[in-house]
Amino acid sequence: MDTDVNRPAVDLAPDPARPGLALLLALIAIPGSTVAWELPAGGLWIGLPLGVAAVVLGLQARRRRVGTAMATAAVVIGALALAQMAVYVLVSASS
Repeated sequence: MDTDVNRPAVDLAPDPARPGLALLLALIAIPGSTVAWELPAGGLWIGLPLGVAAVVLGLQARRRRVGTAMATAAVVIGALALAQMAVYVLVSASS
């Protein structure tokens, strides 16, 4: 049996953090949770996934210490969009 087999190297490094994408998703979540709210279930099926993705990607970028200012902005804006949707749902449900 030959033990000197040349095999290509496998890169096991994690995917790079994407603070720019997180900030873009957070900025798109704002109109997705406000302007699109008048669509049938608009804010929930447009703004909610974008806000959650922005927060998750922003936290991953902060944990990897890549673009921390951009990642922090994405987390804050995404969380504000999610909080705005939660308040709107609670106010609409109570009236």
